[in-house]
Amino acid sequence: MRFTSLSDILSYSFSKCSLGMSEVVKPTDGQARRRLESRRKLLAAARELFIEQGYEATRPQDIARSAGVANGTFYLHFKSKEDAFLAFADDAQDQLIAEYRKNLDGVSGLRERLTVILRTLMAFDLEYPGVLHVAFLDPLTIAPEDGDARRIYDRLGDFLYLILGEQEILGAGAFDAALISHALCGFVGNALMYVVRRDLSGEAMIENVVGFVERALVPSLRPGESQLATAV
Repeated sequence: MRFTSLSDILSYSFSKCSLGMSEVVKPTDGQARRRLESRRKLLAAARELFIEQGYEATRPQDIARSAGVANGTFYLHFKSKEDAFLAFADDAQDQLIAEYRKNLDGVSGLRERLTVILRTLMAFDLEYPGVLHVAFLDPLTIAPEDGDARRIYDRLGDFLYLILGEQEILGAGAFDAALISHALCGFVGNALMYVVRRDLSGEAMIENVVGFVERALVPSLRPGESQLATAV
């Protein structure tokens, strides 16, 4: 499955992780609210435990206990621990993409958009420590044969492709814009981890990464010159 619009990405949700309400017995509003609340508690607990303990050390009963619900309630919402992990990863991406959407509103130009994307990513990592690494790098490792895991792994690359714009990346048509967008996700992710591990300046990382990517995609630019400036 390829996302072809921002609305596709923002509205995407797992059929595997749906509330699964019976088509035969329609729940009352009170039942639906309680079901939503128990799912919210389970996802919050799963998020905390997956980050603190790691995937392997976290058990479904640990998630249920931390959420304050019965063990059986876990299986009303998720078929397995893997299912809960993918729901957590999807939820985390919803958060980050919502931040991207808000911060990129009205922003144009390759350099300007890349700068906002990186600053948003860094702010998200500061506000939610550990989430980026666990939710954005692990899904495909944990569930390599799962279609939902593959969609999670591809989701940010698809988002970047749509945000930067096909023509902006393709230039004269020499590049596969989707491929380059996904490659940039890996490039940016590794750069961010490098900066965190070595306690380097985030702004210096942004300037280096944005400048390098911009000159690679728009080779006619001189050092320090932005794509927006050349268009004026």
